[in-house]
Amino acid sequence: MQRHGWVLLSHECIVEQLRKLHAAAERAQRSDPEGFEGNANVELLRTLSQLILETVPTTPAREEYRQGNTLGPTCRHWRRAKIGRRFRLFFRCDSRSKTIVFATRIRICSTVDNCDLDRIALTLDRLS
Repeated sequence: MQRHGWVLLSHECIVEQLRKLHAAAERAQRSDPEGFEGNANVELLRTLSQLILETVPTTPAREEYRQGNTLGPTCRHWRRAKIGRRFRLFFRCDSRSKTIVFATRIRICSTVDNCDLDRIALTLDRLS
């Protein structure tokens, strides 16, 4: 998918979580057709969709997305968008290939071989 000139890719972990969230939002709508808009799952799905499809692709290099050494110096190229106080949307962007890869969580690990982060990052490295 392309938005604002960027190719958007999502790791399978975020695709699966979005499917579950969408199903929960549909259940909320069926159970309360009048007031489902205030359901936490509906609001989270709306916020994530806005971030993934509009906000991040508009300017992925925003200063507010940088996290410095929060996850360690090997993860500085990962960015995060905060969603309220509990959730974070992690992504990596490459300006040369105009590609953004989204992930929902990054697991810190002691060895590079076992790190989910590096497996996700390979997607961008192959595109560069």
